[in-house]
Amino acid sequence: MPEVTRRDVLRLSAVVAGAAAVAALTACTRDGGAPEPTAPGGPEDPDRALRAAIGASESALIAMYAAAVPLLSGTQAQRVQRLGQRHAAYRQAIDPDGLATTSPTSTPDPGASPTATPSPAVTPWPAPPASASAALSALREAERTSADGLQAQCVLAVDAELARVVALAGAGSAAAAAELRRLS
Repeated sequence: MPEVTRRDVLRLSAVVAGAAAVAALTACTRDGGAPEPTAPGGPEDPDRALRAAIGASESALIAMYAAAVPLLSGTQAQRVQRLGQRHAAYRQAIDPDGLATTSPTSTPDPGASPTATPSPAVTPWPAPPASASAALSALREAERTSADGLQAQCVLAVDAELARVVALAGAGSAAAAAELRRLS
């Protein structure tokens, strides 16, 4: 997979700007008599499966960072730890109810579209890398995968605010991949 470039970060920033424009238009055109949307992550949330899939990816990244930090030292370890902490914030913003860690309460609708239950973009390491350089390389690849997955997932969100947050998380993953490249 190619390195994350400035162009990639700018492209993801454009997605974020588009998601913000959609949110603004939605707010301006909302019917004052329309009912409020369901609670994020609640049983009626149309983005419930998306929140769970992204929450699982973010949890995988958090675990990967936690396993990598002990392999590093000094400034490198501190910077990598800060990058990992951002994923906890993304997970909290996208999946505040921990849907990724709870079992579904209802059976899936057999007529639902395949995009209704997206898969996590990132899965945990089967075993942590043995060296610092291998850990940084594996984290960089995971961040690239995350950025690509979040870019695709942000357009699946029904809720405009969720789309914006997912796009921001994708831009953050692209930036983290670039930072990890500099640390290598």
